[in-house]
Amino acid sequence: MHKEQPICRRRDDLEIVPTSFRGGPAIVVRDPLGLAAEPVLLRGEAVEVFVLLDGRRTLGDLRTALVRARGGRLVDSADLERLVRELEAAGFLQSPGYEEKKRRLVADYAGLEVREAVHAGASYPAEPDRLREYLETILAGAEGTAPPAGSGGRPLLALVAPHIDLEVGRKVYAAAYRALAGAGPRRIILLGTGHGLEDGIFGLTDKDYVTPLGRVATDRAAVGRLRAAGAGCVAASDFGHRREHAIEFELIFLQQMLGPGFSLVPVLCGSVAQYLDSVAGPSDIPGVAGVLAELRRLRDEDPAGTLFVAGVDLSHIGPKFGHRERASALLLEARAHDTALLRAFTAGDAGAFWAEARRVGDRYNVCGLSALAFLLEVLPGTKGAVLAYDFWREEPTRSAVSFAAAVLRADSVATGGGS
Repeated sequence: MHKEQPICRRRDDLEIVPTSFRGGPAIVVRDPLGLAAEPVLLRGEAVEVFVLLDGRRTLGDLRTALVRARGGRLVDSADLERLVRELEAAGFLQSPGYEEKKRRLVADYAGLEVREAVHAGASYPAEPDRLREYLETILAGAEGTAPPAGSGGRPLLALVAPHIDLEVGRKVYAAAYRALAGAGPRRIILLGTGHGLEDGIFGLTDKDYVTPLGRVATDRAAVGRLRAAGAGCVAASDFGHRREHAIEFELIFLQQMLGPGFSLVPVLCGSVAQYLDSVAGPSDIPGVAGVLAELRRLRDEDPAGTLFVAGVDLSHIGPKFGHRERASALLLEARAHDTALLRAFTAGDAGAFWAEARRVGDRYNVCGLSALAFLLEVLPGTKGAVLAYDFWREEPTRSAVSFAAAVLRADSVATGGGS
């Protein structure tokens, strides 16, 4: 008699959005790998089953859990098995078939020369003229006038901008990128949030980035130096860049503002939330200090020609992001947390920034935490200003996301600053 095997667990990287359908609970499942080309709506029994697929339950265990959840009402075994097969066929389970498809995707992407603009035509216009016009309408909507990048002897060292949907964040994008007026960096070190990084704190690529506004050369020598300095904290492949928007969205604004005359060092920054309670700062995470030191050397070799850009959002609150509470119930405390982080960031106080993140245990899912913490260590003691801040409320999911624009400037370094 064969022992029943556990069913494969649901994939950890799927985007799960709570919703409702005809008055009942439902979820929308989006696949960041694109194995499922379109979002899939799961409802009724499919939601119950999907939630229970943890990789430890057999089909019998699953049937028992459903019977208990339904107060003893029986579950048809054949229907349950069919539903599990459908979820596996959709690519939603960590099955051998899924692993093989993913291996092929990783291998195919590794062989490409460039990273194409995967969000063109969906998140923004794919035609160059339409895109330029669209970006200009966003930039024209900046509230107030940000000081030019080099005015008053205060050259820009770092720019913080959102990576949220362009329409949602247009005023904050405008406030951020209008601050580049008059800047002429030769190299952009772009720290983007690595939402899909699986095996490293940093995700690097040698590929040039292509957008509808042209091809931007990646500084492969700089990337090679960072990879060599990574000592195990750099992802094994550049697959995390394949569909990530946190660099692509920043790049089209940079091209619009700066033209074609700069090279790119694209760096994805993974989560450091798991280290908040165990280390005094990001440099104490194994391998990270070497990468941050190399970033500092890259800047010091050409301080006038190097600009850091961080493509980050801040708090993510509500059921969509794992909270039981609605965003409205968390809004005030999340805003206070954002304010404390931004205050520490613009004061150049790396210790206070890390302490504030540790205080809440990253309860508010600040996806830009790592990139901002890294910048404070690379540019110790450098001070700046917040240019704009906003919250976006997604009413169907009772959730919300905050985001900001900020700058750090070269002539505002505290004496003896650093962490």
